[in-house]
Amino acid sequence: MEPGSVFLVLCALIIVGVAGGWLAVHLNLPAILGELAAGALLALMVSHGIPFWQEYEEILEVLGQVGLSALLFSVGLEIRMRDIVSVGPASAGVALLGTIAPFLLGYGVSMLFGLTPLVALFIGASLTATSVGITAEVLNELEIIGSKGSKIILNAAVLDDVIGLFILTVISSIAFGEEISISNIAMLTTMVIAFFLAVLIVVRPVISRIMSFVERTYGDNGTAMMSFAYLMFLSFGAAAIGLDVIVGAFIAGLSLSESRVRSHISASFRPFISVFASLFFVLIGTRMDLSLLNPFVPENIPILVLSMALLVVAVAGKLMSGLAIFRDTENRLIVGAGMIPRGEVGLICGNIGLMCGALPGDIFSSLLLVVMFTTFIGPVFLRFIVPRRLSYYPRIPTDSNIEDEEE
Repeated sequence: MEPGSVFLVLCALIIVGVAGGWLAVHLNLPAILGELAAGALLALMVSHGIPFWQEYEEILEVLGQVGLSALLFSVGLEIRMRDIVSVGPASAGVALLGTIAPFLLGYGVSMLFGLTPLVALFIGASLTATSVGITAEVLNELEIIGSKGSKIILNAAVLDDVIGLFILTVISSIAFGEEISISNIAMLTTMVIAFFLAVLIVVRPVISRIMSFVERTYGDNGTAMMSFAYLMFLSFGAAAIGLDVIVGAFIAGLSLSESRVRSHISASFRPFISVFASLFFVLIGTRMDLSLLNPFVPENIPILVLSMALLVVAVAGKLMSGLAIFRDTENRLIVGAGMIPRGEVGLICGNIGLMCGALPGDIFSSLLLVVMFTTFIGPVFLRFIVPRRLSYYPRIPTDSNIEDEEE
């Protein structure tokens, strides 16, 4: 493998991602949607030849996974423990209903279409998690990021990501032929809880002091390097106990979310995330077969019908999550709409199913299509309903407002 060739392939894939992301942003859509579409179009253009990235797929996959872990780390950095506590019960209810409903609906629809139970499990799991990044961006654009409803959405999205990752871990074990029993699931649950508690209670104060010391004695470069090493270490720790590495990445960010150097860490990670997380989404897009979308090919009709059915249950399942807010009827619709966009975890789940051979290529393309359309529908739905109902969403102070009042 020649390093020069790898660099050229990276250059080409990143330019493709930039072009797709640029177009999506100028169409007022999330950049991730453009990156996925750009990857899919690239794969379609070279479908009659050998993809130029195929020889380097393994190293590209590693780079993409590192970028994705950095993305989940940055998401964790934005979640404060006090925010979780303030809307905890409501967020927990939304997350549980927003996970159970789409999982069961996705599984049921898949079985009705005659798919195997394992494929149905992967499809159901792929529909559970909400994209925190996409939803947060839309809420920020609508200038309601500090509202109570927005806090419920963001915290619930994080929690259902964690639940979705737990479901993914169990289903992946089944797909790889590992024995799954009640005792194994109980052991995994105990290890997940112990891992979270150990990091948040024991490790968090220690790593915060270490980061502050490194920042004083080394500067921002040292802080960036140390935080990246910490991210890698907790990602390894999560993998060691049977979780996906992005669980460790998220908890690493969460443990530093109230650190004094949080803003420096966040700023230092942005360029890295922009490049390598985008690379991951472009690579995911290349695994989608756009030729399956041609309705004039009779063999494509079952896949298109399945995609439409899964899209309906994907949207309906998340809208149902708003019902968990019992005493706040006006917030139900915006919370449900805010939970619609799928993203990173859904893509990861489908990708694992494809890589382990559990998901056929056409079913993966159908699933990817559903993820892309929910990414589109959620922001559009929010932009439609928020201006008409904004007066119903009581604002709570953001960190910047609190700092201004203290001054």
